[in-house]
This record gives sequence, C-alpha cells and structure tokens, in this order.
Amino acid sequence: MAEEPRLRNTAFASSLWQRGSIFITLLATITALVTGGGYLILERGRPFGVARKQPLPIPTPSPQLIPAVPRREVVGTFSARQTLADALAEHGLSKQEIYRFVESARPVYDLGRVAAGKPYWLVFAPDGELHEFRYPVDDKRYLTVYRQKDTYVPVMKEFSYESRVEPVSGAIDNSLFMAVKDTGEQEQLALDLAAIFTWDIDFYADIQKGDSFRMLVEKEYLDGRFVKYGPILAANITNQGKAYTGFRFNGSDGTAGYYGPDGTALKKSFLKSPLKFGRITSTFSRARLHPVLKIVRPHLGVDYAAPTGTPVVAVGSGAVEFAGFSGGSGRMVRLRHAERYETLYLHLSRMAVHRGERVAQGDVIGYVGSSGLATGPHLDFRVLERGQYVNPTRVVFPPALPIPPERFSEFRAARDIFRTRLDGIIVSDGN
Repeated sequence: MAEEPRLRNTAFASSLWQRGSIFITLLATITALVTGGGYLILERGRPFGVARKQPLPIPTPSPQLIPAVPRREVVGTFSARQTLADALAEHGLSKQEIYRFVESARPVYDLGRVAAGKPYWLVFAPDGELHEFRYPVDDKRYLTVYRQKDTYVPVMKEFSYESRVEPVSGAIDNSLFMAVKDTGEQEQLALDLAAIFTWDIDFYADIQKGDSFRMLVEKEYLDGRFVKYGPILAANITNQGKAYTGFRFNGSDGTAGYYGPDGTALKKSFLKSPLKFGRITSTFSRARLHPVLKIVRPHLGVDYAAPTGTPVVAVGSGAVEFAGFSGGSGRMVRLRHAERYETLYLHLSRMAVHRGERVAQGDVIGYVGSSGLATGPHLDFRVLERGQYVNPTRVVFPPALPIPPERFSEFRAARDIFRTRLDGIIVSDGN
C-alpha cells in the first residue's frame, strides 16, 4: 500500500479546529464568509485573499510529496442536516462515486455521522477526480481518505499535540471569571480553576477585591499554536486573606483529584454552592422582612441572584424526595443525602429531575426562576441537618478520603516540585 500523503501546510491547516474551544479562530473567519455549509475554493499557487487569524500550522511534507501540478482545494463546513453526500454532490461527484467513497471509509469511520459545524477539506485533481478528504473526528483524531489508483484508502490519525506546563496568575478585582479572562486566557480555564476549590469557596459570596490566584496548567499545542487546555496541575487562591492550595494527584481509587499540602482531599461530600458564579442577595436570618408579604419572618436559606434558566446543580449525591410545586416556594426540589443532611432548591423555573431519582454531586436538577412568592429570578437554597435548618454558608461538610499513607511519599515528591514552581509565580496587582 502506498504511503498516505502527509499533512500539508495549506488552508486545511488553518481551518481544522474551530468548533468550541478546539477549532481555531481562522475557521470562524471562513465560516462567516461561507455560512450555511458553503465552501471556499483555493487554487494552489494563487494569492489566498483571506485574512488569517492565528493560523494553525501543520507539519510540511517532504517536497517530493507535493504535486507539481495545480490542484483544486475546497475548505467547507457541514451545515445543519447536510450530509457528506450532499457536500460531495455539490462538487460534481456522481451518486455511484459517492457511494464507493463512503463504503471505502466505513471500516474505519462511518461518514454518515458527520456533525454540523465541523470543517472538511477536499482536494481535487486537475481532471476533477477527488484526490483527498480530511475530517476532524474529535479533538484527538482526524480521518483522511486518499485516492490510490482506483481505490480510496481510509486512515484514522491522531493529532500530535505538544504539552507545556505554563503559569497563569492574576489579581481579582470583581470576579474570578473576569480576572482569568483579563490575563488573556479563555473562559474554560476560570471554570476549571473554580471547580478545584468549589468545596471551600463560594464564588458567589466569598470573592472579594484583592483576592488573587496562581496556577500551573497544561496547555496543548499543535505546531506551536495553542489548541486546548489540559488539566491544572497545581493551583492557589488567596481569598479574604486565607490561602487555599491544591495539587492534582491520583487518589486511593486511582482517579485524579486535588489534595491540599497535607494530603487532605479538597473534594468534600457537598459543594459550597449550587451555582457556579453569581452573588448572594439575601442571607440566612431568623427575622427578615419578606419582600412580597411585607412581614417579618425567618428566612431559612440563602438567596442567589441569577438569570432565569441558570442551571442549578445538586450540592451532593442523594435521592430526590420531592420535585414539584410547593406553595410560596414555587417549583422546588428536595434532596436527601447520606449522613444527616437534606437540601432544598426553591423558586425554580423548571425541574430536571423526578421524585425517586438518584442524583450525583454536580448533576443539574433544575433551573433558576421566579416561581412562587418571588420578586424576580433567584435561587433560594436551604440545608437541613438532622431535620433543623442551618446556615448553608457556615456548614462544614466532611471531606473525601485523603492520600493513603502508603502513597504519601509519592504525593509529597510531586507536591514539592509543583509547590516550588507555584511559589515562584508573582501575582501582579494590575496597576
């Protein structure tokens, strides 16, 4: 079998990854120009004519693999309900040839599963025959189908990413989310960082101006261009003068988790908040003026202001005891957890669970709303301990299992390496 032609530094290289955080910015430019599954035709040897933003280079093949004659290249994106057959038919392939092409690829990948919004790349020989096809299957693999005499040869290949561990740090002025973005990083990194400390820090209520963060994060590069984030290996957040530090390590069950310097798991049986970001508008109180009824009575929960439709997650694993309408509480979900706790989620716009279901920590159970006695969209979150209402912001939940003694020396060695690097990161105050 002839060797499959290697990737060329062509328009495909600049268009392969733009879906979500993976496909690069150039594809957005192409997509904007060719909405609705259109395509861009390029002639090898002619000016490109399209402003490229952050092109993603692909290794250049040996000169002998580059054809001496011009070939027509087509870069496109699949539109909603568009099939590969539709795309190939637009470029003159007969039904018989399309069928032969799809069937040739089937042992490696079913081309009936192409996804809307993903790019594809076609190369046609001067006589109009399809010479090559490429399609990104996911963020790790791409399919290439190339012509070899009278047959098509499918090959699944992996992208060759380079992993780099890089420092990221910043001072917080308003929110962790904005502070991470101000460093030039993407939104996903802020979410990943918050997820590490979500059991200790309520990112709605606890964040203050003057807080700061430092982290070491793996970043994946393809030929020198950033493509996606890997895991955060070590991180520190200083919140209200208290430092929280976590190191990534495989725990007693073999899965990766985050642990404090002493080997204590950061993960606890309950999250600190059922929402990822926002602000508290009303605290736990035994005597509060009700905003609707205008009378003083206990407010046995914490109100979080958030837009209607914001996902609400279960703070801990448990069973759904109630999911329905409950008078002034509106649409409400009540969960019973192990040990001695129950949690309630009030004023939802809609629910995502039913009575009797089991839910895991972090599962979406409903969405913020203003049902029942409410002046606007918010979540009233409540916690019961042994049947008594307690302040959700002051409950100390038990942690998960720590690093086992027989593995602590291994953890300590990794911790010390990352702690030295973490301590060396200087946080700018932004002034």
